[in-house]
Amino acid sequence: MADAMSVLNNIIREELPHVIHESLPEIAPIFTEIVQTSEDVKRDKGIGRGWNVEHLFDTGIAGLLEYGAPGGPDMTTITGNQVGLLAQGTAEANLSIFPTATESPHGAELKRVLPLHKMVGNFSIPATWMQADALSATQIKKVARDIKKVGQLRALIEAVSFFSHNASDGTYDVKVLGRVSSIAEVNATNYVDITLDEEYGRIHNFRVGMRIDVTADSAGNIQSGTTTDGNDVRNYAGSNVYVQLLITSVDYLSKVIRVVGINSTTGAVAAYSSGDWGSGQAAAADDWLVLAHCSRYTSGARPIFSWGLNDWTKSSGVVMGGASAAEALDLDVYHQFKSQVVAVNAPLTDDVLNRYIAGFMDAYPGTTIDNLITTQGVTQKYIEQPSLYNNRQVFDRTGKALKLVGGWTTVEYAFNGKLLKWVVSPMCLKKTMYGCKLSGGNLKRYVPPRIGGVDSRVGAEIEFLAPLGGHTGIFKIAHASSGAAQDLVEAPFWQYVLRCPVDIKGVKLTGLTESILV
Repeated sequence: MADAMSVLNNIIREELPHVIHESLPEIAPIFTEIVQTSEDVKRDKGIGRGWNVEHLFDTGIAGLLEYGAPGGPDMTTITGNQVGLLAQGTAEANLSIFPTATESPHGAELKRVLPLHKMVGNFSIPATWMQADALSATQIKKVARDIKKVGQLRALIEAVSFFSHNASDGTYDVKVLGRVSSIAEVNATNYVDITLDEEYGRIHNFRVGMRIDVTADSAGNIQSGTTTDGNDVRNYAGSNVYVQLLITSVDYLSKVIRVVGINSTTGAVAAYSSGDWGSGQAAAADDWLVLAHCSRYTSGARPIFSWGLNDWTKSSGVVMGGASAAEALDLDVYHQFKSQVVAVNAPLTDDVLNRYIAGFMDAYPGTTIDNLITTQGVTQKYIEQPSLYNNRQVFDRTGKALKLVGGWTTVEYAFNGKLLKWVVSPMCLKKTMYGCKLSGGNLKRYVPPRIGGVDSRVGAEIEFLAPLGGHTGIFKIAHASSGAAQDLVEAPFWQYVLRCPVDIKGVKLTGLTESILV
């Protein structure tokens, strides 16, 4: 069994961090533009004590400037111009031409302090898998596949948080996976189909096997409380028993996810609308979809909290979790960090782009926007402009059958001679376009240095709990809530990460008309 544990230790330690890196660009290609700082980053180069990132900004100007009389003070001359004397009575005033030293302003520095966010996870293996001295090849492949899926889930959630909508609970923002457009049981099977409203989260945020919660909406606010009667999280049985919602299928064309409820006490499939979840406080249109256990603020847990575009591309309020008057985070105090946010409510055209990109550049001369991020629907509607649509038609008939090339190849946008990269993302919120700066390492992904007890082959991101408790590997015996040992080994792990730009200013256009794709 020791040999088996050693094999699994190495597999997980080597595979899990790498899967996260590999999956991120595949899930969200924009992540290839993000510069990552890892174990080589020192505390005095970005990551401060308490796992904070500190950004320093010079602000304001210094000194005083005024204008003085170019001829100097007046002179009193004696008859014959042989003797001169400074004009008495006005000489002192006319010689005091310099601004008062004590009234001179001085420049200041702003320090933006941002905490790293913590994601926790676990991976378990039944002890029966390890009864032999070594795992079979089939079992090793199974573990490797499961590890890959754990890494894919972690990468997916990080990508989701980059684009996700922030639903307010009246005080705080809660990142959501999506919002319910309609919900209905499938032919009395206890399976439930949820159709998404993709203005609040795309179908690509969901995967088969993912656990989610349906959280209530009240007048546009997500209910982030901890009640167990269905008034906050909907998926509770009438007896206040939590119902685990598991995604069993995802219909990417119809924008529908299918879920089944599992009673967390009995392990049985939970009935929908007949005494279990879906009855009493039933889920309904406009309710919110979140990762399981990630809608509530409690002492030990909190919602998804890795910042993204909607956390810093703002024109008012606070950015990136700041409080009122927080240094460099409250836009109502520090106006120099405001973005251009406009509700267009019309198709995207060159006139629209030129107007708002120009407005941003005029407001912030020298500031760069190098990426435009939007959806396939917005892009398709953009190329349907009368001046663009069907312009790419090439007829070739040189002594042979007619050959016609239509459609379009790439979409690019140039402003004032500079070409901006046009990125179509399947995770970008519908009807939205973002203009941001990614070049020059502006957008960084901060990861702290590794703590002791972790194999050097592991990336700087993943830390395992077991080595800190004296275990030689990453596994420890799992225990029930009573404290009794279980026939199971687990590998709890966590990750600290923060993704944020230094220059947060950009452009956000909403309400853009989308072409009908399916």
